Amino acid sequence: MWEAIRENPRPVMYAVLMHLILLALLVFSLDWTPKISHPPGIKVPIEAQLVDQRQLDAIEEKKQAEQRKVEEAKREAALAEQRKIEEQRKAEQEAKQKAEQAVKQKLEAERKRKAELEAKKKAEAEAKQKAEQAAKQKAEQEAKQKAEAEARRKAEAEAKRKAEAEAKRKAEEAQRREAEQALQSQLAAEQAGMEAARVQGRVAEYIGYIQERIERSWLRPPGSAAGLSCVVQVGLIPGGEVARVQIVRSSGDPVFDRSVETAVYKASPLPLPPDAALFKHFRDLRLIFKPN
Repeated sequence: MWEAIRENPRPVMYAVLMHLILLALLVFSLDWTPKISHPPGIKVPIEAQLVDQRQLDAIEEKKQAEQRKVEEAKREAALAEQRKIEEQRKAEQEAKQKAEQAVKQKLEAERKRKAELEAKKKAEAEAKQKAEQAAKQKAEQEAKQKAEAEARRKAEAEAKRKAEAEAKRKAEEAQRREAEQALQSQLAAEQAGMEAARVQGRVAEYIGYIQERIERSWLRPPGSAAGLSCVVQVGLIPGGEVARVQIVRSSGDPVFDRSVETAVYKASPLPLPPDAALFKHFRDLRLIFKPN
């Protein structure tokens, strides 16, 4: 109440003043003449007091005017209260709107902060994922390159091993062939030696036979000195026939030399080995004729 008086002093003052005026009119309009009470059974003469109708109308009009003022003051007070309530409601609404706006701004700021944080986290996650993917791709590329390098190294090592093995095999094969060839050569040489020795033995054997036969056919010339010798070249044809005779180193005695030529022709056909392959050793014989 006091708060309403402090906030709207004029309407309240008007209302109080109107109440005081009405109270004063009521006081003055009352009949303050003392009334005499009479005993019962005694008739008292009634005094009629006439009241001016205009005065009553004026009083009533005044009362109505005062009532209207009071009602007007009440209406003004009510309107003022209503305006105050409306202003308070408006202020509260504005405060509420401001608070709601502040909350909304705060929520919007929080939403933006969360969105920025989420975007930052998403960007960091994407960057991390890209980095991990790049690292994975790099590791896979390095592993692939390492595997390829290892495969090349193994292939090169295998090729080198095969080349070395092939070279070793070829060297061993060459050594084996060389050993076989050396062995064959040795065997051939030994065989050739054996064959040569056999041939040489057969040739020497038949040369002995030929020299013995020529010596049996030889007649010493009269007067020839003892101990004479010469070298005679004898050409034979297959079958042992003497084709030619030539003294290639003379004894110094022509008669002795001619007697040797005669003895060779006389001994024809000379003995030859049955193996025709040995004839090449008897085609041209060079004999030392030195009779005992």
